[in-house]
Amino acid sequence: LVRFKFPTMQSAIQQAGVLHGIVVLMLLSTIYALVGVCLIQFLAPSCGGSGIPENKAFLNGAQMPNLYSQRTLSVRACTNVLANAAGFPVGREGPMVTIGSNLAFLFCERFVQPFVREWVSVSGSNAAPAVLVDEQRLAHATRISCTVGGACAIAVIFNAPFGGLLYMFEEVTSLAWHVELTFRVFVATMFCSLLCYGLCYLLGSDITEFVIYAETPQNKKWNWGDVPIFAALAAMVGVLTSLHTRAMLLFASLRQSSRSRWEHLQPWAVILETAIYASLCAFTSSMVSLLAACTEEGQSGLEYVAFNCAEGQYNPIASLLVATSHSSVKLLFSGNNAGEIHAASSFLAFLTYTGLNIGLAGLPVPGGAFTATMLMGGLFGRSVGALCHALGLTESLSGVYAVVGSAAMLCGFKQMTLASVLIVVECVNDLNLAAIVMLGVAVSMAVNWSMNERGHDEEVIHRKQLPYLEPEPPRSFDALAALDLCTPCSALPPEAPLHQVLQALEEDSEYFPVKESDGPCLGIATRQALRSLLPAVVQADHVYLDVADVALEADVLPIHRVMDPTPFTVVEDMPAPRLYNLFAKAGERAACITSIRGDFRGLLSREQLIAAAR
Repeated sequence: LVRFKFPTMQSAIQQAGVLHGIVVLMLLSTIYALVGVCLIQFLAPSCGGSGIPENKAFLNGAQMPNLYSQRTLSVRACTNVLANAAGFPVGREGPMVTIGSNLAFLFCERFVQPFVREWVSVSGSNAAPAVLVDEQRLAHATRISCTVGGACAIAVIFNAPFGGLLYMFEEVTSLAWHVELTFRVFVATMFCSLLCYGLCYLLGSDITEFVIYAETPQNKKWNWGDVPIFAALAAMVGVLTSLHTRAMLLFASLRQSSRSRWEHLQPWAVILETAIYASLCAFTSSMVSLLAACTEEGQSGLEYVAFNCAEGQYNPIASLLVATSHSSVKLLFSGNNAGEIHAASSFLAFLTYTGLNIGLAGLPVPGGAFTATMLMGGLFGRSVGALCHALGLTESLSGVYAVVGSAAMLCGFKQMTLASVLIVVECVNDLNLAAIVMLGVAVSMAVNWSMNERGHDEEVIHRKQLPYLEPEPPRSFDALAALDLCTPCSALPPEAPLHQVLQALEEDSEYFPVKESDGPCLGIATRQALRSLLPAVVQADHVYLDVADVALEADVLPIHRVMDPTPFTVVEDMPAPRLYNLFAKAGERAACITSIRGDFRGLLSREQLIAAAR
């Protein structure tokens, strides 16, 4: 799609002038965006975003029904391609991580589920058995698979197997990172990278055509006099990335509130808005590119965009804006094109791309911000490096400053350190830059943390009220105990009448304690376990699939056969921070709260703990 769009635009410029080329670019961008947004709105509305916040909540231990399915996998894969081809100021990494997790989830569910199912007999000689799924084992297996799938996606996109491992390690957090995951992700990213190389070989192409990667080490020398400038650059980028995150969240909130006034026109209003914005991105990038002076092609041999320039010349701003984000980052990182991109060109491109990226927030576009933030940081860093070189403050190439700025912007937006450093260093294929990249990341993160409490994805999780357990308990928990957090709930006897089970299922709860009237808590039954019993109710040799047809008073369900007989139990006086850490580190989903003598006091679920922490 990209190889059709840009050559078609360039051909129109050569044959009929710049205006016709801009119109062709706007038209093709609008068509790509229109097809993509229609697929999202009519087939899978949940795909209208990167999917990273939801994916992160699932890996954290939350139950996210309908997050992964064959439909969402197909729609997200298609619309990710269309969004990048349309020229939206996004990258492909966020949706690709979700696509990798989605694919791994479907494979795991297909092959693992037969091993976590068992048939549970229901009391009575004529009773049909019920199918019970071990939800905890299945959830554990699918989360491991999704982590591996996400790591493989990052490894392929950046040709960075180690970067994929570290990215998912920081995404999942060490609290949810199981010991066996390290080796599994290591092996998976290795095989995934080898498979990618093999496929490229069979197709007669090279992997460097699709990733940000320098085939050979380039001239990226720096000296000690650059270190203070690198630190100052990282500090400025730390401020910029904090403001950028706030602006995106604000713009998304404003768009969401204004969209409610046009609710009667949905989804057509949002479809039209998305298509118009794609056209606006193409128009703005083209008009800003016209401000640049045509430059003679240098000796670097890099691919620039001619746009409105004659043969043998290129437009420096168009090469950064009227192109894919990956190709633009390659130009900025290069150590062989000193002087070919001036400070003014980089800075104008930075202002334009950042503005368009902020304005995109809230639209149903499945794009990631990984490459987008790398490009913004690279543009700003390149402009600072070129300016310092022009003023005689440094002799280093401005491409080195682009690398530092890119890593500083990326780490501030994602609030990741190790993954940001390793991915950027693997992209430039030069370990000599690791020290200064780490310096830039450290300074940028320090500034960002002083301004923003959370990264962008974490803030989206908080605003969407996604079930996510933070690594540390809030300070408000210091004065609370376990009993203060639990809420009263209906308890079921070991053998409960059907009508009592149906009444319990009407409550907004996923977990139900099982106990005798005056006895201790015998176990915990999940909503899914209770539902598995309903189709198996037998009366007079007839299996009722519709519980409405069953004699409600006569039928008794053996809850004790599907409950967890070894529930997580804590004393009511346990300090809330200690209880919080047990949930966060042990991965428990529900706990029985008892008195010191073992009397049942209530039930505390993971969702209730998250709600109390907020």
